[in-house]
Amino acid sequence: MTTLLQDLRYALRQMRHAPGFAASVILVLALGIGANAAMFTVLESTLFRPLPYTHPSQLVLLNATTSRDAPTTPRLADLLVWRQRTRTLDQIAYFDSHSAYLLAQSAEQKINAVDAAPNLFSTLGAAPALGRTFTAEEQQPGRNHVAILSDLVWRNQFHADPHILGQTVRIDDTPTVVIGVMPSGFLFPAGESPAQIWQPVLLDSVATARTLETPGYRAIARTRNGVSPSAIDAELNAIQKELFPLYTGQFVTFFSPAHIATVDYRRSLFQKDQRTALLALLGAVAALWLIACANVACLMLARTAARRREMAVRSALGASRWRLIRQTLVESLLLSLAGSAVGLALSEAALRFFHHSLTTQLDPNLVLHPDARVLIVLLALSVLSAVLFGVVPARLASTVNVEQSLRQDGAQAGTGRHQHRLQRILVVSELSLTLVLLVSCGLLLRTVFALRHVPLGFRTDHVIVLNPKLPDYKYKSVDKNTLVFKPLLDRIKTIPGVESGAITTVAPLDNGFTMQMNLSLDKNDSSLGKAAMLTANMQATGPELQKVLGFGMARGRYFNAQDTPDSQLVAVVNSAFAKLYESTKNNVNDFSLGMSTKDGKVTRKFKVVGVVDDLHQVGIADPSMPEIDINAAQMLPTDGFYQPTLSAHVELMLRSSRDARSLIPELNHVMQQVNPDLVSTDIRTMDQIVDDAMGSQLLAAHLLETLGGLALVVALAGLYSLLTYLVTLRTRELGLRLALGAQREDILTLVLRGAAGLLLAGTAVGLGLSLLTARLLHSFLFGVKQNDAATLAAATILILGVGAFAAWLPARRASALEPMQALRTE
Repeated sequence: MTTLLQDLRYALRQMRHAPGFAASVILVLALGIGANAAMFTVLESTLFRPLPYTHPSQLVLLNATTSRDAPTTPRLADLLVWRQRTRTLDQIAYFDSHSAYLLAQSAEQKINAVDAAPNLFSTLGAAPALGRTFTAEEQQPGRNHVAILSDLVWRNQFHADPHILGQTVRIDDTPTVVIGVMPSGFLFPAGESPAQIWQPVLLDSVATARTLETPGYRAIARTRNGVSPSAIDAELNAIQKELFPLYTGQFVTFFSPAHIATVDYRRSLFQKDQRTALLALLGAVAALWLIACANVACLMLARTAARRREMAVRSALGASRWRLIRQTLVESLLLSLAGSAVGLALSEAALRFFHHSLTTQLDPNLVLHPDARVLIVLLALSVLSAVLFGVVPARLASTVNVEQSLRQDGAQAGTGRHQHRLQRILVVSELSLTLVLLVSCGLLLRTVFALRHVPLGFRTDHVIVLNPKLPDYKYKSVDKNTLVFKPLLDRIKTIPGVESGAITTVAPLDNGFTMQMNLSLDKNDSSLGKAAMLTANMQATGPELQKVLGFGMARGRYFNAQDTPDSQLVAVVNSAFAKLYESTKNNVNDFSLGMSTKDGKVTRKFKVVGVVDDLHQVGIADPSMPEIDINAAQMLPTDGFYQPTLSAHVELMLRSSRDARSLIPELNHVMQQVNPDLVSTDIRTMDQIVDDAMGSQLLAAHLLETLGGLALVVALAGLYSLLTYLVTLRTRELGLRLALGAQREDILTLVLRGAAGLLLAGTAVGLGLSLLTARLLHSFLFGVKQNDAATLAAATILILGVGAFAAWLPARRASALEPMQALRTE
C-alpha cells in the first residue's frame, strides 16, 4: 500500500507538471466514456431493463389475428377455455388498460388504470407490499368495486397512509375499496404509461359472449420449463380452431380470433426497428470509445518515449520491471478515472438534451439517470480503458535499455520502428472508424432530407392541433360533439389570429388513434382477388378542415355549411380509395355506405360527393391508405358510427395567422373558461407532429451527427499529435536536410507524404467497413441506397480535407525550422 500511494502521488505530480497532456487525455476519454455511459443508460432503461417479475424470460404475450391476418384481441370466453385446457402454459392472465379519474384530497386526478384477471399478479410472480390481490368472487357484478394502488399513488395522494387498506376512494365517481398497495418499482404493463391502479375485470353476460360488441383483452402467460414457443402455438391454435365456429354474425371474419401466436414479453416492448437502432447506436458509441482509446494510446506512447531516460534512471537505481509497469498503469488508471468523472457529467448533459426525442420515440417512462448498474459499467469502462491505452506504453517503459538510454540524448532516444508502426496503426484505425460514423451519419441525414421533401398533401405551417381529454365517466352518455367540442371551437375562433378551425377524429401523421373498416366489394367476382376486400380508415371531420390543412380535391367537393343533420348524409374518399374501388369497374360516386343506429337498423346512407387528394396519414415514408371521411356536423349520438369516431377520439385543428406557439397560452385560458374538465388537453403544432412522425430517423441522425463530429475531432487530433510528435523526433534530421540544401517545400512535402499515407490507408479500410455496417441502417433509410456513392464520396472528401489541414499544421512548423536551432535541439 505504501508503494501504491507513492505511485498515486507521483502520477498526480506528473499530471500537474504536464497539464496540457493531462487535459487532452481526460477530455478525449470523457468524450468516449461519456457517450458510452449515456448510451448504456438508455439501453438499461429499454432493452436491458430488469423487469420487476419472477423469471421474466418465461412470460409471453398471446397475440391473436383474424382469418384475414388482421390483428385482433382474444375474447374472455376463449381465454377461459385456453386456461382450462392448456398443458404448455402454467398460467394465463388477461388485462386491459384505460384512463380513469381518482378523487383524492377533494381534487380529481387523471390516472392510468388496468382491468385485470385475479391471477395476473401470480402469473407475473409479484405480490402487494400491503394487503392482497383480487379474488374470483370480486369479478361478479356488484362485488368488483375494489382496487389495488401503485406505490406512487399511495405515497403522493394518500401520504403513505399505513391504514389505507379498507378505505373507500372514488374512482370514476364510483365508491371503491382499497385492498392492496403494490411495492415500489412494480410496473405493469411495462413499456406503457405506468398503471396507478388495478381493478378486477367484470365477468357478466356481455364480457363472456362472442359478439361484435364483446370487448377484447390482452393476454399474458407463463410458460412451463422446456416448452418451446412452437409447441404453445400449436396447442392454442388447435383449441381456437374448435372455438372459432362459435362466433356468429356478419362480421365474423373481420374481428373473430382465428390464429394465435406467442411473443416473448420483453421483446414485445420494443419494435424490431427500435431494437436495431439502439444496437446500431451502441456500436457507434463503442466505435467512438475505441477511437478515444487509440488516440490516448498514441499520446501515452509519445509520452513514454519522451520519458525513456527517466525510466532508465529509475531502473538503474533499482526499480523492478513490475514497479515501472505499475507506475505507468496507475497513471493511466488515474487519467481514466478523471476522464470518467468528466464523461459522467457530459452524459447527463447529453441525456437532458435528447430527452424529448428519446421519450417520444422509445418509451415515455424512460429513466434517463445513471443508476448503480450504469455506474458499475462506467467503472468497468474506466478500468478497461486504462488497460487498453496503458498496457503497451507500460510494457515499453519496463523494457527500456538502461545503458543505451543513458548514453543517448534527445526525445528519440531508444525509440524503435515497432513503436512508430504501432502508432501509425492506431491512427489508421481511428480514421477508419471515424469514416464509418461519418458515412452512417451521411446516410441518415440524406434520409431526413428526403423525408422533409416528401409532398405530404397538406400544409403544416401555422397549424395547431388540440387533443381534448375529458373524463369518460362524466361524458359517456352525452353528445360531446354538440355540448363540448362545438362550443369550444366557436369560442376559439374568436381569438385574434385564428382564421379557421375544424374537428377531426385524428390529425394526419398522428398515430394515436385509428378506426378501420373492412368492406366487401364484390364477393362473386373471383378475378378481383384481394381487391374483393377493401380496408379503409374512417374519420369524422368538420367542414373547415380543408381550409385548415389546404389539401386539394381530385374531383367533386368537400363538406360545406349546407350539409346538416337533416340533409342527405355525405362523405368524401381519398384517391387511394377511389382507385381501389374503381378497379372493381364501379364508379366511386355511386358508392354508398349505410348509417345504422346503435341497435343495427339502417336508416340513412352516405353519398360520396368528392375525392380528396391523397395525404400521408400514417407515416411520411408510407403510401396513403384508402380513407373515408364522414361529416362530423351531420352525426348524431344515436348513429352507429358516432361511438367509434367522435365518441372515441377527437382532435381540433386550427389555422392561425400568428405563430402557432404564441397562441398556446390563450388557448389554455379559453379552455379553462369554457370547461374546466379540458385542463389536461394536449396542444401541439403540426410541425411537431411531422417531426415526431420521422422521429426515429431524426433521433438516429442527431445522435450520429454528434458522435461523428466527436469522432472526427478526436481522430484528427490523433493524426495531428502523431505528426507533431514525429516532427519533434526528426527535428535534427530535418535541420540537417535544410543545412545540406533541401528547400522548405521539400520538408513540407516530406511530412505531408507521410500523412497522406495514413489518410489513404484509413480511408480505404473505413470504406470497406462502411459498406458492411450500412446494412444495419437499412430499415431507417428512405430515398437513399445503402451504398450511396455521393454519401461515400462526401464522407471521404470530408475526412481527407480536414485530415490534410490537420497534417498541414505540423508540416508547416517543420518547414519553418531554422537549421542551426534544429541541430542544437534535444
